Amino acid sequence: MPNRTLRPDARLQVKYYLVAAVVYMLFFFPWIFMGFIPELGWGFVLIFLIVSFLALAIAAVLIPPYYRSISYELADEEIIVRRGILTKTVRTVPYRTVTNIDAKRGPFDRILGIGGIHVQTAGYSQQAAAEAHLEGLTDYDVVAEEIHAALRRYRSRTGPSIGVEEPALGEAPVGGQEELLREILAELRAVRGRLEG
Repeated sequence: MPNRTLRPDARLQVKYYLVAAVVYMLFFFPWIFMGFIPELGWGFVLIFLIVSFLALAIAAVLIPPYYRSISYELADEEIIVRRGILTKTVRTVPYRTVTNIDAKRGPFDRILGIGGIHVQTAGYSQQAAAEAHLEGLTDYDVVAEEIHAALRRYRSRTGPSIGVEEPALGEAPVGGQEELLREILAELRAVRGRLEG
């Protein structure tokens, strides 16, 4: 299967703007009431609001290039997430380490009609954060199924890995494991034949 490159929908930018506005309103706007404290006065509030508004304006300017930097690649053996403006981050998540794939939609996602996928690995499964976030997708459920299918294809070729239960002793192997065990047995017999000969 050829690698598939995905880009988030433009509505992800709108989500970033909404999040920035809500953060501004919740954490900066209440400082206006500091003007009622006589020792500080309205001059302090004005300076604080100008500085915080400049920070919000910088965030608004950086959102479009950051959005354009985001891409997701579904490869045969891994998921690659690229993002960043000044610091370019390339996060590679091999299928052999994937333990959970969750499709998630927050309040802004539901309002905007987008969703995201959180990919967790063995190293991250005990933490709240996921190893990789594929956000801003309109067809997030379809992409989640594609990742599940790629994961099944990978594991059928290579056998189980981290996050996949091994069959109990005496149980029949699952999927591609049976073929793998036959190949190992044939190799062991060939080695024994060479040692005896």
